[in-house]
Amino acid sequence: RGTDDSRLNFYLTWFAAHGGVGDPRMPHAPLQARNFVLACYTVALVRGETLKGIFIKKATIQGYIRQVEKMMTGFCHELERRLPNPLNARINYVAMILKAVEKYEGMTERKEMIYDEMFLDMIDRFADAPPDSAEAAILDWLLLGRYTGPRAVEWCQTTLTEYLRIDHPYWRGPDSYAFIAADFVFLDRHKRPIRDLAGATIDDVHYVQIRWRKQKNNDNGQIIPYVRDEANLRFCPVYAALRIRQRALRLNVADDHPIGAFAPHTRRAVARLPQGRRYLFITKKMVEQMIQDSAVRTFRLDATDRQRWSAHSPRITACNLLHRQGLPDSYIKLRLRWRSLAFQDYLRNTFYSATRHTTALHITEENLPRLSDPATGDEIPHTRPQEEIVQLLACPSP
Repeated sequence: RGTDDSRLNFYLTWFAAHGGVGDPRMPHAPLQARNFVLACYTVALVRGETLKGIFIKKATIQGYIRQVEKMMTGFCHELERRLPNPLNARINYVAMILKAVEKYEGMTERKEMIYDEMFLDMIDRFADAPPDSAEAAILDWLLLGRYTGPRAVEWCQTTLTEYLRIDHPYWRGPDSYAFIAADFVFLDRHKRPIRDLAGATIDDVHYVQIRWRKQKNNDNGQIIPYVRDEANLRFCPVYAALRIRQRALRLNVADDHPIGAFAPHTRRAVARLPQGRRYLFITKKMVEQMIQDSAVRTFRLDATDRQRWSAHSPRITACNLLHRQGLPDSYIKLRLRWRSLAFQDYLRNTFYSATRHTTALHITEENLPRLSDPATGDEIPHTRPQEEIVQLLACPSP
C-alpha cells in the first residue's frame, strides 16, 4: 500500500511540475488528451524519472501507470459518474511505448544511446581538461559521433600503441581502418577549402567533409558533409572535428596514423609512448569507461546497469536523434551508412519530453534533408505545427 501511494504521489508531483493545473484526473478533457498526458508520464518513467531516479523495467513501469489509471477512472462527483479509462483512447500511445520497451528488453546485448543529460554532464565535468588530454579528446569524438554515428572501429582502437589495419590484398593507400587526417576536409562559408588549420578558428570554418575510407558495408570512400551548428557551439560537430584535427597537428600525428589520439599526462601512460611519438591512441575501453561513469553520475546506476553503454553508443545516439525528429528510415540509412533496417533495433530511446529538450540539443535544421510532399512538391516541416498538436488533443472522445 505504501508503494502504491508513493507512486501515485510521484505522478501528482510530475503532473504539477510539467504545467498541470486543476484536477489531475482531467475529467473534462477529451479521452485522447488524457491518454496523451499519461503517455508523456510513461516517457518520463522510461527515461529513469522514477522515485529512486533509476531506470526500471516494463513490469515496474506498468505498476506506476496502474496507480494513475485507478485515480483517472475513479468516481467524479462533479460529473456524477466514473471517468472513462484513458487507456481506451482511440490511439493508445501508452501501449505503443510499452510495446517498444518490451521489444527492447527482449534484445540480447542491447546498448543505450548517450542521453543529452550525459553530454551536459561530461561537457561540464571536463570543461577545464587540458585540450590534448584523453578526456578532451574522447569528448570531442563523442560530440562528433552524435551527428555522424561512427562505428567504434572507425575512430578508436583496442590498444594504446597499435592501430587496426585494413587487411585486404587489393587495398591501396593508407591502411588505417580508423580516420586519418586526410579524411577531414574543412571549408569556409563559401565552401572553399581551408589550408591553414593550425591557425583556424570556428569563425573561419563552416563545413567539414568527412570521408569514410573503409566501411563495414564496403561503400568505401563515401564523403558526407556536415555544417556548423550556429544554435549551440558546445554540440557543434564541425567545432568538434576542428578540435580533433588541430589536436592531431599539435601532437604531430603521422599522416597514416589514426587521429583518434591524445597526449598522456600520467607517468605510467607516458612510459607507454613508443620512441619518437608524443601520442597514444584512444581505446574502446577508455571510451566505455568515460561514458559509463557519466551514466552512473547522471542516473545513479549500479555496476550492472552501467554495462548498457559501450563504444558503440555514439552510433546508437545518432540513430535515435534522427529518428526522434521524424526523419524517414531511408534518410537514416543513407546518412548513417546502413544498407538494411537493422538500425530499428536501436530505437528504444525515442520518447522525449519537449519541455526537457530544446531545439539546440536536436540535430540542427542545416544538417537535415528537405522533406517535400511527393504530390504537390510543398515542403514538409520537420516538426508538427502547434495547431496540429492542439487539434490532436481536442479530438472528440469515442
